[in-house]
Amino acid sequence: MTRILALLALATTALALASCGGGDEGPTTTADPTAGGDGFPVTISQAIGDVTIKAPPLRVVALDFPSADAALALGVVPVGMYNVSYVEGGIQEWTQRALDRLGAETPELIDTEAGFPFETIQRLEPDVILATNTYPLIEESWDQLNAIAPVVGHVEGPGTDDWRQGVRQVARALGREAEGRQAISGVEAKIAAARDRYPQLAGKTVSIFNYVPGDNLYVINDEADASIRFFKQLGLAGVAPEVAAMSSVEGRAAVSAERYRDLDADVLIGTSPDPAALDELEEERLFQLVPAVAQGSFLGADIGEATAMAFPSVLSVPYAIERLAGPVAEAAGRAAADR
Repeated sequence: MTRILALLALATTALALASCGGGDEGPTTTADPTAGGDGFPVTISQAIGDVTIKAPPLRVVALDFPSADAALALGVVPVGMYNVSYVEGGIQEWTQRALDRLGAETPELIDTEAGFPFETIQRLEPDVILATNTYPLIEESWDQLNAIAPVVGHVEGPGTDDWRQGVRQVARALGREAEGRQAISGVEAKIAAARDRYPQLAGKTVSIFNYVPGDNLYVINDEADASIRFFKQLGLAGVAPEVAAMSSVEGRAAVSAERYRDLDADVLIGTSPDPAALDELEEERLFQLVPAVAQGSFLGADIGEATAMAFPSVLSVPYAIERLAGPVAEAAGRAAADR
């Protein structure tokens, strides 16, 4: 399983086709693009190659939802943004909340499942293309994209950069670095508040898996994985030692039914491409023998919650805290004292 397929499998609990929206021209930014200052031209340093943006962008295209989220958090509505194909309507819940707060129309949604649609992107006449965490990878289409408009990409790599790095990239490109710092500080404050509110999370281990009916159960055993990093920020210790020791491919270890007990941790979290499959899994005798399941420390994560962890953004991290911190704290509180 390739990295992107593994990440998508973990991040999603359903794969529903979404419809595209928007008109031919799409909305423009909803705020004064010069609000962040007049420090243009600006050069963006990045792994794929530096780019220079000559003037404050008026028309922004975002080719992944973390990039779109960063722009929206800074008060800029893209004219076109990534269509999240596994979400009904093509827009994550937290992204829609931001659009609603800004009173913005829905941007044109761009389907990238078959690759980047260069004609569509060019028709939108962007001044800048945001692509800090894209799949497919922008390396494969850099020349075509950069010929349309300067492309703002990743610092180290997609799925590797911390969400803060993506915000800083986008904020610099849009001339809104002060707003970017404020947005990052706001999310960090929410992380700290959740850590203080739920002290029972401190030091607890977590196992996060994706269950694929008819195949296997795949558990994360990479401490650097975005979902594990999310919980470590809330105070959890990280992956259970037994899970960390499993043989894996790209941070995912396949676990067959007879080895379900090896998943045990203070908190066990499951996702699945088929939501009903998790209910069926809970009825399996071998799964019920996992101590975390027997003591009530197992919970399922839906499509939004799983994606918010696996592909963190400045908007998805607060959403994940809102949806998961409390239930995970309750599960952690039920963990055996002698574990």
